[in-house]
Amino acid sequence: MNFHAVPPRRDGNPHEQTLEFRRPMQPIADGIFLVPGPKGGRFPFSHSVLILDRVRVLLDAGCGRETLRRIQAEFSPDLVFLSHGHPDHCSGSSVFSPSQLWTPVESRETTGRLAAMAERLIAPHLRDEWMSFMREEIDFRDFKAENTFSADASFDLGTRTLIPVHAPGHADDHYGFHVPEAEIMVCTDIDFTPFGPWYANEECDIDLFIQSIRLVRNRPMKAAVSSHLGVILDDISKRFDRFLACFDRRDERILRLLDRPAGLDELVDEAVIYRSFPVRPHILRFWERQMLKKHLQRLVRLGRVREQDGAFHRTVMDDPRKPAPHSFDRAP
Repeated sequence: MNFHAVPPRRDGNPHEQTLEFRRPMQPIADGIFLVPGPKGGRFPFSHSVLILDRVRVLLDAGCGRETLRRIQAEFSPDLVFLSHGHPDHCSGSSVFSPSQLWTPVESRETTGRLAAMAERLIAPHLRDEWMSFMREEIDFRDFKAENTFSADASFDLGTRTLIPVHAPGHADDHYGFHVPEAEIMVCTDIDFTPFGPWYANEECDIDLFIQSIRLVRNRPMKAAVSSHLGVILDDISKRFDRFLACFDRRDERILRLLDRPAGLDELVDEAVIYRSFPVRPHILRFWERQMLKKHLQRLVRLGRVREQDGAFHRTVMDDPRKPAPHSFDRAP
């Protein structure tokens, strides 16, 4: 699929357009800007990217409703791409018309309807609390996207091309975006934050996540854009290394706790991943539980842990004195 450039609807060079925001836009390259989200882009918000070419593009809609209204009023983007169907990336999408919005084909049946998203993303007993959280904290309002995109798409913006890069693991419908002419990779939730990778939905998959990180890092890039950290220009390769290493560090924390057998609830109480549950503890504990389950299932497959009578045991073959194999060094 190729979306051909259309003439600009406004006079002048689109690369010269500027807009005063409460949080100023950060230039990444000529005509490409980071649009900062509230709270430094931390969850439950995210940063967006604005591309001003003959076709004007906004990547993600989680940077705050006020900012999005101003973008719509000043630039009226031709295309608004949602990287995936997590609310922190699409909460303000109702600012835009259905014809402007593009959602991944993998989540076209759910993204935009909060009740359907809750059914996909959270356990039944937490859905009401989760929906209240999204409405109260980020003003999520239902929306409709008329358009879908997939991994075989390429969008001609005029002087540049936008290539969606399917990167599942964090979510089935998770995409990054590559602008090859500018060597910019919008990595979305391969986000390089100190927290590390997040994979607490039922559909999330650690091994797929690792494969996707490796896929994305192989794209030529002079700048990497994290949805929750911003623009990264230096030591990009080392950032990928550290992000990948989080999976093994979490494995090792779990294994240290299994010096004696422990059940899943005991491990959740240790807050191995979140470290604490300061807000919305029921939701955070559920996410902790989901990620721990995925680690334990994987450690069982690797022969490092066994499950017996509801408790997890470190196996004899897993000698804590020996360095653990690095999961990101293995072939996918």
